[in-house]
Amino acid sequence: MTPETLNFLKCKLPWILLLLFLLFYTFIPNKGLIGPIQLPRDDAMLNNQDVQWWYWTGHLESEDGRKFGFELVFFAFDQFIILKEQLVQAAVTDINGNNFHYGEDVTFFDLPHEIPNRFDLSADNKHFAATAMGGNGEDHITANLGEYAFDLQLKAGKKPVLHYAGGPHPYRFGGYTYYYSREAMEASGTLTAHGKEYKVSGTAWFDRQYGDLLPAVSQGWQWFAIELNDNRQLMLYYINGQKNDVENYASLTDAKGHTRVYGPGEFTIDILDHWTSPHTGCEYPSKWNIQLDDETFVVTPQVADQELRAKHGFWASPVYWEGASSVARADGSPAGQAYVELNGFCRGKMIDLKNAQPKPTPIN
Repeated sequence: MTPETLNFLKCKLPWILLLLFLLFYTFIPNKGLIGPIQLPRDDAMLNNQDVQWWYWTGHLESEDGRKFGFELVFFAFDQFIILKEQLVQAAVTDINGNNFHYGEDVTFFDLPHEIPNRFDLSADNKHFAATAMGGNGEDHITANLGEYAFDLQLKAGKKPVLHYAGGPHPYRFGGYTYYYSREAMEASGTLTAHGKEYKVSGTAWFDRQYGDLLPAVSQGWQWFAIELNDNRQLMLYYINGQKNDVENYASLTDAKGHTRVYGPGEFTIDILDHWTSPHTGCEYPSKWNIQLDDETFVVTPQVADQELRAKHGFWASPVYWEGASSVARADGSPAGQAYVELNGFCRGKMIDLKNAQPKPTPIN
């Protein structure tokens, strides 16, 4: 390199660096608050949010009366410049068979594409495959776990519930969330169990959350999606830790789609029993008494072991419990059904994740 070239670069370097910075700033989206929830815009992948997920749970029944629960979730983590990760998990609870099966896929440096007003999500490896396409309350979701698979069409029966009045909610421990739900979705399609295909129908619950969510994930929670037999939907959650009582939140949507919000002190969730995982040794709550207004509900898991255990031992793939549950009134009469998620109850343990779970069955 000649002296003239070196001198030119020395003189122009500050301007070159400034240009590179401006180009970088232009093409990297600004992260943070984006105003109130807008639908169907926010069904789509949002490149200006650090953490987001699309979350489906539901209850299915075959034509011959066999009952199943299902879960499908796509997580997208976009932290800093290079930490980009998609985590996908799906599960089937075979209630009649007292079995639980799940699978997952993790990809790095690859996030879902941003498509206006809708999503097109996918994951695929030799043991697991899943897709989710749709938006605006009409979704098509699939998952293949090897021994179990499902292919479902979902359609919203009520307007979305925009939690926190549709705006951003700042957590007391840091971070923030946007959160909305489609709580009464009609579900129909097929579910395959050990090679036998069942025609199924039932209900699904869709949760969409995005924002600076890692502080909340680090706290953990108990979350309840309750579908009552009188066409009411009740969502409740407790953030773990006594200091986080201010974050306790519930919403009750009536048959006509009107939603009432409950804050801290306006409802109670009492743990009635516990279950210890034989795979990890972690102890989870396993039966609850919920009081809201003048009503009491008892929530009981339909299968005790519905623990999802990560296939690898790093933070982005947690160990947690999520499963299909029944709902009864205080006198024991049936009141509905629920999905319950327990996050943060399996920390501080040395877990051999490789040996804590059954060997996956390759998909065809």
